[in-house]
Amino acid sequence: MSEFSTMIIKITFFLIINVGIFFLDQSEATKTKPISDGPTPSPLPSHSEKEIPSPQYKHFLEECEKRITEKCAHEIFKEIFENKTISNNCCSELVDMGPDCQSIMIQREKDLLKNKNEKNTIVQKSEDLWKRCSKITPMDKKRQYPKVPQRMYLPGYDNFLKGCEEELTEKCGAQVLGFVFKKNETANVVDKGCCSKLLKMGHDCHDEMHVRLQRLADRKKEKSDFVKEKGHQIWKYCEEIIAHN
Repeated sequence: MSEFSTMIIKITFFLIINVGIFFLDQSEATKTKPISDGPTPSPLPSHSEKEIPSPQYKHFLEECEKRITEKCAHEIFKEIFENKTISNNCCSELVDMGPDCQSIMIQREKDLLKNKNEKNTIVQKSEDLWKRCSKITPMDKKRQYPKVPQRMYLPGYDNFLKGCEEELTEKCGAQVLGFVFKKNETANVVDKGCCSKLLKMGHDCHDEMHVRLQRLADRKKEKSDFVKEKGHQIWKYCEEIIAHN
């Protein structure tokens, strides 16, 4: 790995660990509710230096920061980038941050490294370190670990939605809305071409579309459970129609 790449990752590593320090004066993190126990969204956020993190995301990062000392942050860096060995105590601190904090650090490394071989090597080392430390200090099932907030609060959300919309197209989006809200038969409003686009768009986009449609249903004073079920129906229908053609 080049000296420049190592320097960039080192700076980023400590930024992601200590991000709370940079935002303490302006952060609204102290006003947010405790981090929920919900599942981690997937995929994890893609960071942009120009994007202002949401209060919820800053709060999550600050929670990660609280759980690790500067000494152990240095040890983790040396383990990954200098082939040093982390102490058992710092292994415990790494595990105490929780899997979501670890995943965010790995994602940050992916965002910054351009060389595919370097990226794969560093990511693999990070994952191997987590597995090894988890064996030394297993996660406490009764302990609450920081959780990545809902997708809408993550960096890159607007770009994610834009990509989903472009993949589905306006025409097919209208067909999906027609099925969900007009209570028509699926075959009459969603054609094979749009089914193909819906499936190609992928589960992540579809699931987020689900969430947005349920919010829209709430605003329209319609039953969100009904909308949720219709969303599941259209996905299954499209899987069947594409599989049989």
